[in-house]
Amino acid sequence: MAECIECGESKAVEDFSTIKGSGLPRPYCKPCNSERVQLSHYNVTKEFLDQLWRYQGERCAICGSAEAAKTRAPDIDHDHGCCAGGRSCGACVRGLVCSNCNAYGLAWYEALPAQLRTFTLLNNYIDNPPAKRFREEPLAADGT
Repeated sequence: MAECIECGESKAVEDFSTIKGSGLPRPYCKPCNSERVQLSHYNVTKEFLDQLWRYQGERCAICGSAEAAKTRAPDIDHDHGCCAGGRSCGACVRGLVCSNCNAYGLAWYEALPAQLRTFTLLNNYIDNPPAKRFREEPLAADGT
């Protein structure tokens, strides 16, 4: 058994990924380590994502589904054209979406030539995403 330094839970050693080369368990359990990597990749904080999720009504920012988030965490959508390299600047995060909208909706839609991008719903999301509106709201910093 080992204790995760993030969530504080005691878990079996198998619930911790290992440090390459040493085989020793990381100090974070797999879910906490995954979250840390994701936050670092998108250059956002857990607090920001929690506030954005509440701002979106705890629903996918595109299809409005609340069901998808009950089975797994929503995907972080960002503008792939914003940042060079593998990491996001954080400012290009557009919203939290279900995996279907992320993988099958946005990925497909943004690959289309501009003249074929005629879906108002997706165009509105891309042009004025919830994260942009959230950042611009005067009370967004305190989560209200």
